[in-house]
Amino acid sequence: MSQRKEIELLMYDVLPYMANMEFIRELLESVDSLEELEKKAKELLEKETNITKKTDLKILLEKIEERKS
Repeated sequence: MSQRKEIELLMYDVLPYMANMEFIRELLESVDSLEELEKKAKELLEKETNITKKTDLKILLEKIEERKS
């Protein structure tokens, strides 16, 4: 399966759980692979001060882990 297709499937899987869907959608569209997405999400999680965005990033990272296993 292509990396782009995997990201699209992940997007459909995570968006229903997101409070800030636009933030997550933009993040998903800005990367080319799940590995890049995971790295970027972890970096954003360290810097983010908005609790809602932090929670969304944590959920996203959990869903990435589920897909990897």
